[in-house]
This record gives sequence, C-alpha cells and structure tokens, in this order.
Amino acid sequence: MLAELRITPVDARTDFAGLLAGVLRVMHDSTLPYHVNPMGTVVEGDIATILQLVRRCHEEARKHADRVLVEVALDDREGRPNELAHSLEHLREVSLGVPLERRVGVAGS
Repeated sequence: MLAELRITPVDARTDFAGLLAGVLRVMHDSTLPYHVNPMGTVVEGDIATILQLVRRCHEEARKHADRVLVEVALDDREGRPNELAHSLEHLREVSLGVPLERRVGVAGS
C-alpha cells in the first residue's frame, strides 16, 4: 500500500523547515520506505504501520505548532510489493526519455 502524507503546521512556534525536519527524522526512524517531494511524502507499507507513522509524525509536529493539518491519501493495491520503486521505474521506462524532474537553479547558488 502506498500513502501520501502531507503535514501542514499552522501557528508554528518554530521555523517551518525545522519543524518538517523533525517530522522527516520520525519517518527516517521508521522501517518504511519513503520518498519526500515538495508537496508531501509518499510511504509504503501495511495500513497499520502507515497509520502508526502518521500518528507519530502528527505528534512530532504538534510539539511545535498549535494546530496541525494532516492529509493522507491511500492507494491500496493488492499483490504489489515495492510499489514505490516500481511505479517510478515503470514511468521512467515509458516516458520516452523525458526526465521525471527538472531541477531549477536556486538564486545565490
């Protein structure tokens, strides 16, 4: 099962990036494969483990914000282990050589 997780702190009492770095540490400490993107994070695992991770990420964010919005989208597809890696690899194969991302230079770098 894949899950996309978005955590949005509201009224954060600390730096936004620092708060999200703490949430990322929680994800890294879990056993689930994950992929961070600019709009959220995709994780893969069974539903119980995913929901436990969502709870831990929420708790970490709440340490630093008075209000936290949590969005979770689940893609439950039977019999597809390693879907996180396979779905991106399959898209690379069929993309006719078009890269899956274009990085833009950051001002001042």
